[in-house]
Amino acid sequence: MTFRQSASPQVVGISTSQSLQRFDLQLLRSLSRQYTIARWEYCQAADEPVDLNLAVAGLHNYLQTCEQPVHLVGHGISGLVGWLYAKQYPEKLRSLTLLSVGVNLTTSWHSHYYEQRQLLGCSRETMLLRTAFYLFGYRDTEMLHWLANLLREDLDNSLIPHSLYAPMHIPLTSIDTPILVCGAIDDYVINGGENAYHKWEAYLKDSDRLWMSSQGKHFFHHSQSQMVSNQIRSFWNSLLLRQNLVMTH
Repeated sequence: MTFRQSASPQVVGISTSQSLQRFDLQLLRSLSRQYTIARWEYCQAADEPVDLNLAVAGLHNYLQTCEQPVHLVGHGISGLVGWLYAKQYPEKLRSLTLLSVGVNLTTSWHSHYYEQRQLLGCSRETMLLRTAFYLFGYRDTEMLHWLANLLREDLDNSLIPHSLYAPMHIPLTSIDTPILVCGAIDDYVINGGENAYHKWEAYLKDSDRLWMSSQGKHFFHHSQSQMVSNQIRSFWNSLLLRQNLVMTH
């Protein structure tokens, strides 16, 4: 596990994928114009078990060094780690922002990849190219092969609680930490054409928010980074306003 420390960070971005963390950078850079940002990285070692509890414990070790509660931000499996942490240590957080995380918390592009591979019986290479297209929408062959290689690296080296024969499920419950859930309408992994993101509404508190981008697919926070940044900052400002109102009464 590694992390990049900023002095007394206000915001911590979680990364469980060295291969795909590049798609988080534009959003974090945008947020860093107003907030002190740190990025915490979990690196899955070849001889370690794939255990989400190890990631949660490592994140807790890091956040104990922070001087104040922080805003956590995570995409996909990184968001799942953030949710598990918030459930266990709400006092360490000011809020949790989940990007491309559905009410079935463990649903990810990896679980869809394995499901589709079983259904279609395609080779790994063919399915990775197909998955790259549905995740990003590019049609350029060279770009799709580059993305497929990144996805292959992620499958082979990252914290993934799925395999071809062992899907995982974690039940969703309400948690005390304020939550912002963001997704894209055209994200076939999470939304699946069923408006599945709106199932979150049954679990959200008055302080929480659900926001949907009209486009951007599973990695919408990369292609729509400024719009997502605006929504996150608006959410954080609403929490500060709520806190100030409580203090004045």
